[in-house]
Amino acid sequence: MADWMDEENERAEDTAQTGETTNAKAPQLVRVNREPARKQKNFYIQDTYAAAFETLVFKQKLAKGPKAPQLAEEALDMLFEKYGIDPNNL
Repeated sequence: MADWMDEENERAEDTAQTGETTNAKAPQLVRVNREPARKQKNFYIQDTYAAAFETLVFKQKLAKGPKAPQLAEEALDMLFEKYGIDPNNL
């Protein structure tokens, strides 16, 4: 590598370790915590259960609560607990 590239690599490594930038006014990259990866599963439920779930999701949306995937996972966690299944050890 060229000398100037070595210098730039060293400067970049130093900057990464200290967290400081040469231009304090420059926008910083902000790390975003994402939801865990999910898989779509199809299953059939009665119309009354579907309507009740949609009502729950809507009420939680108004209250800025958990979204539909989190609510479904919470319901599945209750089933797993009832039947003694640990989804983390599968």
